[in-house]
Amino acid sequence: MQFDYFNSHEEDSLMTIEELRTLRLRKQKIESDKKARKYIYEINQRYRKISEHKNNNFFKNINPFKKVA
Repeated sequence: MQFDYFNSHEEDSLMTIEELRTLRLRKQKIESDKKARKYIYEINQRYRKISEHKNNNFFKNINPFKKVA
């Protein structure tokens, strides 16, 4: 039986127990992958926000007329 990863309208009516088990495991894996990608995306968003803030402050604090000690 061929599974479509992106289409969840698969025929569940005449599947064997082993096919149902693999389908359930595959769906769980897809859901965990989605959660992992969402988590990584959120971490990257926070990192970008912090690094942009640091870069903006760095260029704002540079004063070409300031004396170097």
